[in-house]
Amino acid sequence: MQLMRAKILLFVGVVVLAAASGALAALLMRGDFFGYRPAIEIPGERVLPDFTLTDQNGKPFKLSSVKGKVVLMYFGYTNCPDVCPLVLSKFGKLIKDLGPNADKVAFIFITVDPERDTSEMMKRYISYYSPRVIALTGTPEEVGQVMVQYNIFAKKLPPDEKGDYLVDHYAMVLGADKNHILRTALTPDMEYDEYRKTVEWLLSR
Repeated sequence: MQLMRAKILLFVGVVVLAAASGALAALLMRGDFFGYRPAIEIPGERVLPDFTLTDQNGKPFKLSSVKGKVVLMYFGYTNCPDVCPLVLSKFGKLIKDLGPNADKVAFIFITVDPERDTSEMMKRYISYYSPRVIALTGTPEEVGQVMVQYNIFAKKLPPDEKGDYLVDHYAMVLGADKNHILRTALTPDMEYDEYRKTVEWLLSR
């Protein structure tokens, strides 16, 4: 209780000093007013590697074409039974809840199963969540090259008697600021509120 009271007093003191110096507006602009930090913050200045894949409309997409936008990037596949729907449902809700700010974010979904995930399949799948998600595929070689660039692990598991198979894959969401510097990562099971706060934090940088 005493520690909490000390923290509150310290916070109040900072606000008073900031207001007195005219710096409160600057604090708000930086997104530091409430002291929020992402659950997983990535140090350093690693820039997301550029690449070109094919989007859900069959058109080439180059990552650098969305420079100036915050990036949330996730590697998954359309037959994923669990974590991929969790992430994409959060993407869809963020796009609705952010309003005009959603235009400042590139929500990117890259398949790790290009043999099955054609552009048409990606378009149909992503329509359940939001057509504004950028869903990317390519040849196995093209997708494999991007996975190497991003150090993404994926392994096709043995098929069942019907020939269907699952893919064991890296399941973190990568978060980058508008300069495409990697700043944070999110897990599929994190609460939606954490996703939203993280996006707002990235937008403030």
